[in-house]
Order: sequence, then C-alpha cells, then structure tokens
Amino acid sequence: MKTYNFVACFVLALSFVACDKSTNEQQEETSTNIAVDYTVFLKTNDNVNAVIVRDNEGNLATESEVVSLGNIPTSAIKIKSVNGLGYFYTANCEAALQWYNSENQTSGSVQLFNDLNACDVSVASITYNEDNVFAAYEVDLAGKDKHYVVRVSSLDNPSAFSEVIIDNKPVDIVESSGKLFVLTLNEFVSNEYHLSVIDLSTLDEMVNVDLGYDALRLFKNDSGEIIVSYPELHTTIDPMTLDKVYTTYGEDTAPGFISTQDYHIGNDGKFYFQKYMPNAAIKEVPATYDFNRNGTVVYLFENFLSDSELNVKYNIAGTTAIAYDDKNNYMLIGYQKRGANNEGGILRITPSPDFKLIDNIDVSGIPQTIFVN
Repeated sequence: MKTYNFVACFVLALSFVACDKSTNEQQEETSTNIAVDYTVFLKTNDNVNAVIVRDNEGNLATESEVVSLGNIPTSAIKIKSVNGLGYFYTANCEAALQWYNSENQTSGSVQLFNDLNACDVSVASITYNEDNVFAAYEVDLAGKDKHYVVRVSSLDNPSAFSEVIIDNKPVDIVESSGKLFVLTLNEFVSNEYHLSVIDLSTLDEMVNVDLGYDALRLFKNDSGEIIVSYPELHTTIDPMTLDKVYTTYGEDTAPGFISTQDYHIGNDGKFYFQKYMPNAAIKEVPATYDFNRNGTVVYLFENFLSDSELNVKYNIAGTTAIAYDDKNNYMLIGYQKRGANNEGGILRITPSPDFKLIDNIDVSGIPQTIFVN
C-alpha cells in the first residue's frame, strides 16, 4: 500500500480547505490496519444492491453481494439510519418501503397506504425503526381542504396504524427517544417553519415550536439530539428536555451540510457530508463539520490529487457517498466516474490534520451509502 503525505491548509474563521498536493511518493509502509468490512450500496441504472468490501491486510477487495433491493426509482426517498438504509417510493399507485440493516444483515419490504390510493398521497418525509414506520404526508380529500397527517404504522403489519392530524405542511421527520419531531411549514399564512413534537406513547402533540424562516432540514446525531439545519445556523435540541442550543456560523463559513445527499455523523463529534463547491474542479466534494469546534474542513480533489490521478486514474465526477471508519481513522469517499453511468470507486483518506491518501478501489456501480461493519 502506497501512501502520500499532505499538509492541510487552514484558513481563519474556522473554515478550512485541505489544500496541498503531494510532493513525493513515500516508501511502501507496513499496514497497521484493523480488519474491517464495509457494506457499500451501489446503484446500477435504477437497481440498488449492497456488496461487502473487505479490508484484508490493507488491500481492499469486493466480496459477494449481500442483498439486492431491486429497481429503485430516482424519485424514491432515501432513508439513512446508523446501521441501515431504506427507500420509499410509489410505483403504479402502490407505495413500498424497502430496507436493509447492515448490522444484522436483515432486509425487508412492506406495502404502505393500502387503505388509500397511493397516487393521492404525497409523502414529504419518512423514517423507520425496528418496530414502526413514521410517515409525514399530505392528501387531498374530495370536497375538503388538503390534510396534513403523520402516520405511525407497524413494520410487521402496516395495515395496523394510527394517525395524527397536524396543522401545517410537513417537511421532514425524525424519531428519537420515544418522540417524533416533525418539521412543518405554514405556507399559506406566515411562511414560517415550526417543529411539532409528538409523544409516541400517546400520540399527543407535546409542544409546537416556532422556528422562524428557512429551517429546512432535520438530522439526528449519535446522541439522539435533533439538529435543525438552517442555511446560516443550526439549532441542537435535547430530545428529552427539549432544551435548545443555537450555533451560528461566521461570515462565509456556513458548512453547507443542509443539502447533502449522503452523510455520516460520527461519535467523534464530526459530521461527514457532501459539500457543493461551485468554483471547484469537482463540484461535489467531501467535507467535515466539527460540532464541538464549529469548524469545517473541505477536501478539494484537485488539491490532493494530481491532474492525471483526478482525470485519468480515478476519473472522478463527484462525491456520491461518505462514511468514517473510526477503527482506522479513515474517511471513505464514494464517487462516480466521469462519463460512466454505472461505474464508481471508493477513496480512503485519513482526515485532517493527519491528512493522507491511503488507497482506492473501483466498484461496479455508483456508491450511494457506505456502512462500516
């Protein structure tokens, strides 16, 4: 395994860019890797399947496929959890949820909204745990105004469900600590966002919090705290006490994780995500945001890969998946190859400040999500 030395270039105001190319190739090092497997979800055309990528003494190799989720429409809602990945979609007026748990290697599929015409249901956000599915949706009822609803369905028997009518248009939903946190928008009156907190034991609304404008997305960190993400700040909510902590960003230092398609929230207090950089050679790049330090590190490909590596050897079009291997301190960067609809790869690097390119593996498909097993 060959490694390369880099220096991270730190810019003031807690917004950093990993910026120096390697200057000379180092001698091959003895691997000290801890053996680990990665479950990688790959998309080929519209089919999604998961394969095991195994690290065997520092050499990455693709093992056999572990599950195929079949044809997943591009309009499907992707649902990411700590150990699992799910997709919700509607096809031929039937709604389905498919999922896979990388920890216990189980998968399943259920039909939802069988009591309704699924084509009349507009699901804004959906999530699930080991027992239940939680869907925030809107539906037009004949001769009546649009209804905004949160449905709680049994994962084993989705025809067994309960519903809560909410006042405003649902935007996002997260489950934590026996509660549902539903981000809503009052689109007809104030154009302000609210957070409805529902007690899952009673299905009563505990509180409805005014969030102001531009509260666009919810995340849940590894401690179960709820992150309300705005373009220029975020709010952290304790799921038990509902206490709030506000974090604002400095001028031109907003991390930009609000728009990421894939992400990983590590137990190191960092958020690993895709960042859009309009002026970079590759627009979608890997980045990390440190919640503890309120600082962002951006990894521009052209700053740690040579032109031949970027455009020929790896042929990177953009970042499509990201994860963190805390056993080895490796960031995993899934990417699509330029000009190839069904080809991709995975780079491993050690994140800043000990910044090194470790290795790469080509894969048959475009990485969507990576789990460290």
